[in-house]
Amino acid sequence: MQVPVLTLVTLLALLPPAQPCPSEMNKVKDLLEVNCTGQALRAVPPDLPADTGILLLSDNCLESLSTSAFLPLTRLQDVDLAKNGLVALRTEAVLPSLKELILSHNALGVLPVLEGLPALTHLAVAHNSLETLAPKAFHTVPQLQDLDLRGNKMQQLPREAFAGLKALKELDLSDNLLKELPKELLQDLQMLETLWLSGNQLQTLPTDFFPKGRLFMYVFLTENPWHCNCDLHYLQTWIRQNADVVYQPKRGLEETKVEVAPEKVGWHGCVC
Repeated sequence: MQVPVLTLVTLLALLPPAQPCPSEMNKVKDLLEVNCTGQALRAVPPDLPADTGILLLSDNCLESLSTSAFLPLTRLQDVDLAKNGLVALRTEAVLPSLKELILSHNALGVLPVLEGLPALTHLAVAHNSLETLAPKAFHTVPQLQDLDLRGNKMQQLPREAFAGLKALKELDLSDNLLKELPKELLQDLQMLETLWLSGNQLQTLPTDFFPKGRLFMYVFLTENPWHCNCDLHYLQTWIRQNADVVYQPKRGLEETKVEVAPEKVGWHGCVC
């Protein structure tokens, strides 16, 4: 039996609209997670649930965005904006609950001014086009604990780049183009446990680069062209004294594995 076309159209019109951003409770964080991944969105949907706690917006077309779009979401804690071709982000709106912001794999040439994010603890700006950082670039986010800046184009950093980040535990500067680092770079990072410097263009580190008395859990120094001369004496001595925290990374698609490998830093056998 054939159903008249008009009848089919009427039935379709009575069906509830498709949900472009399905939601479910995240059992780990006990937050409502809304998934808008891969929807070719050019703007944040205006009708998201008011109690959204986690918002996944990766793989869309959000080239320019203001965090004011998230103001109706008063419980929002995590936002993933990876892989959007993002070139500009304005953060003037105050989002008092936001803790995690993922901006990786975009086209940011300059780090956004991080205003209105007083509770931010995790920031990922990996694999963008950052060439440097402004002094005190993160002074407005003093609660930051995890900062991922790997895979950018940074060649140098100001000595106060990370000033005020007294709660920071992990800093990833790997796979950039860093040729030298200022002696004072880590001075404010009193809680730092993990430091990634692998995959840069570093030939040496300044004397007392690692603050005296500071205990690290993981330090990654491999895949740098360390220059074998007396300027490297400080780093050689530090590694000998801290060999149990010097690791080599093995990054896979799903996870990163590490192994203790002070001998693989690249200057093994160098004598001043």
